[in-house]
Amino acid sequence: MNPLMDSIPEKILYYSVDLDELSKIRGEVREFLGEDCSDIVKGRIVFCLDEAMTNVIEHGFSEPDSSKIELRMKKNKGSWKFSILDQGVPFDPTKEKSETWKELYESGADGGFGLRSIKKIMVVRYQRLKNPPRNKLTLIHTR
Repeated sequence: MNPLMDSIPEKILYYSVDLDELSKIRGEVREFLGEDCSDIVKGRIVFCLDEAMTNVIEHGFSEPDSSKIELRMKKNKGSWKFSILDQGVPFDPTKEKSETWKELYESGADGGFGLRSIKKIMVVRYQRLKNPPRNKLTLIHTR
C-alpha cells in the first residue's frame, strides 16, 4: 500500500462573498472529485457544497463584505472532506432542528430544504473558531 495515496494534501481556495462565485465553486469541486466517484455521488456532493456556500453568502453577511470565504477540500482514504471557513454571522446548522421535507413543504417554508438535504447526504460538523473569529462548517462524504 502506498502511504502517499492514503491522504492527499488539502486544496485550499478563496472566494468572494458573491453569488456569482457559485459556478466557479461547482467547477472546482467537480474537478477535485475527478473520476474518483460516480456521477450521482459527484452531483450530490456538488449540490451540498453549492447549498452550503449559498447559505453562507446569503445569510452570513448582511451587506457586501470584502472578506473571503475559504474552501478546503481533502481526499482521505475513506472520505472526502470539505471545510468552509468564513467571517460571517455565526450559525451552527448541527443545532438547528431539521423539519421533515413534508413539514417544510406543507408549511410553505421559504428555506430549510437545502440544509435538510445536506444533512441527509453528508456528515455535518460546525466549529466557531476564535483566532481570528470565524465559522468552520465541515461536510464529509464517505468514499
